[in-house]
Amino acid sequence: MTLRILTYNLEFGGRAQMAAIRDVLAHVGADVVALTEADDREVAQWLAEALGYQHVWARGSGERHIATLSRFPIVDWRIHNTPPLTQAVLMTQLDTGNGRLTLYNAHFLPYLLLPFEIRRWQAVGKLLQIIRESDPGPHLIVGDLNAIAPGDRVLQSRNPARMRRLMLLQLRLIFRLAIPRLLRAGYSDCFRACYPDADGFTWWTINPTTRYDYIFADGQMAARLADCRVAAEPDAVRRASDHFPLLAEFTWG
Repeated sequence: MTLRILTYNLEFGGRAQMAAIRDVLAHVGADVVALTEADDREVAQWLAEALGYQHVWARGSGERHIATLSRFPIVDWRIHNTPPLTQAVLMTQLDTGNGRLTLYNAHFLPYLLLPFEIRRWQAVGKLLQIIRESDPGPHLIVGDLNAIAPGDRVLQSRNPARMRRLMLLQLRLIFRLAIPRLLRAGYSDCFRACYPDADGFTWWTINPTTRYDYIFADGQMAARLADCRVAAEPDAVRRASDHFPLLAEFTWG
């Protein structure tokens, strides 16, 4: 079978775009959907019920919350939302019928300024510690990491004015600490493994400039990776959120 995993940032909970988000998720038809910025619990529940998913929703460390939808039974879950794991990491363990899969749905602090990147680097370290101690078997780290991978472009000149002003504080320099820490730990960047030369921008849907959303696979899942791509269809995707979803497919069972 093909296992389809989607990560999707809902932009402040998505209440104003519920129908468009539903249409996007229905079109993609993923088995598991990791929602970041799922700030409105009722929206996450409505999406799950409308599309036939089980779901779990949990609070993040501030105003940004998180949820996972699954067509497979959810057998265990746990939220990590205390420093340095801010805004949140939601661990969800799924019974796929062909073995268990653990998903670490992560949403880290925004802004590309160095102090925030240091906090993301610390968050990655804590997450790696949690994974080592729990020995989850096949697993994925997915979500809006708000960090830039080695070699990735950021089209800063096309970003909103407020972001350009912030980046002037550090002379438009982009520090890359968090993603390399995952790579050094042996995780595969699924999109980059499939498309070494593509930008793969997931933000901003009206004027794409940056890749913030990722699916990272441990060694077992990396060996099963078939494809990973930005979901740019249907047309509703451009009004559903300021992020594009990211979809990965794995051979499973």
